[in-house]
Amino acid sequence: MTSRGGPRARDDVRHWLPSQGVDPAPLAELNSECLGQLVARAADGDASSSLPVLLSSLRAQWATLPAHAVKRLAAAPFSLFDAGFASAPRWLEVRTRGVHELPQRVEPAFFPTDMARGITRRMLVYGWHLARSRPRAACLVFGSTLAGVESLAACSLVSLEAAADRNAETLRPRWSNQVGFWRELLLAASAGADQRLHELLLGGVQRLAAETLAAHAP
Repeated sequence: MTSRGGPRARDDVRHWLPSQGVDPAPLAELNSECLGQLVARAADGDASSSLPVLLSSLRAQWATLPAHAVKRLAAAPFSLFDAGFASAPRWLEVRTRGVHELPQRVEPAFFPTDMARGITRRMLVYGWHLARSRPRAACLVFGSTLAGVESLAACSLVSLEAAADRNAETLRPRWSNQVGFWRELLLAASAGADQRLHELLLGGVQRLAAETLAAHAP
């Protein structure tokens, strides 16, 4: 029987990653932090009308998501949360022109502003490091084009700070409008259905790859 604990679990996570030599721990930590915050928000006393659709529609599943399920989901081979890496070239343009455009919010934010800034800042710093050391892995992990990754790698740390402040309110689960996909993820992770979860996450990798290829098309 295969063990599910300790070092073996970490090895399994490492095998998911798209490039050898990439430490999975920072990505898992970011995924886990974001998932934990959504679980806490769904479990608190806020009215459903104040929640984004993904949380209000699956509130019971989010609110009761156990720690082992969070750990399984956090081991995804890509960022389960979108901080706008695909628009990294625009960050440089905004910095150069000195324009400060605010993102348009179309639904309630998933995270409080201060919390979103902190998470986005850490995500951008990790993405910046990965963009410089493993750019192709960064494309897949963050669902970005190579141009976006190159722009991110060219940013200064000061620019990353400014980008985190400007874009924090856009931080959201990847494919946040795909309620059915997230329902399947939460159910598989909660039930310990590792094969089904593997299939869903592999499908996510394929979707990211397809989206990236489409973005590269002339």
